[in-house]
Amino acid sequence: MITKSPFNGISPQIHPTAFIAKDAVIIGDVEIGAYVNIWFGAKIRGDWGKIIIGENTSIQENCVIHSTVGGICKIGKNVTLGHLSMVHGPTVIGDFTLIGIHATILQRTKIGKGVIIAAGAVVNGEIEDRCLYAGIPAVKKKEYPEKQLKELGSNLYVDNGQKFKKAGLAQEIPEEFLVK
Repeated sequence: MITKSPFNGISPQIHPTAFIAKDAVIIGDVEIGAYVNIWFGAKIRGDWGKIIIGENTSIQENCVIHSTVGGICKIGKNVTLGHLSMVHGPTVIGDFTLIGIHATILQRTKIGKGVIIAAGAVVNGEIEDRCLYAGIPAVKKKEYPEKQLKELGSNLYVDNGQKFKKAGLAQEIPEEFLVK
């Protein structure tokens, strides 16, 4: 389902190259960039706050993204949100970041670029660039070199999303919600 917000009437804006699985839910003030892939069961609820998803980002099965009234949840380019992860804004997730399976990103968190958040971690606060964070609450475990930044991109998911789209497994995006 893709629909405008019943809270404020704002409609999603989705790039036509995006793959949106047939049972994904996108509501309200949501901007979805080029080649984003949103997998089965994902819920992106921009009814109260704005949600921005950068190009080539993968929102995997059963992820939930939401924000407080007037808050902005900004997810960068080439980000992977692992299966069952939860992002509650306002928050910022930097480019080339991997959010592990079942991780939780809490309000007012700012995650840098090239970060890995371990599976099951609970994150709150400022997270440095190019580091691994794990635990509840998440703490820094390791730093990564600059060259590793681009290796965290979601290109395999971009390619796979396009294959699923060609196979007829994508939701039809209503014309009114397509980025022009």
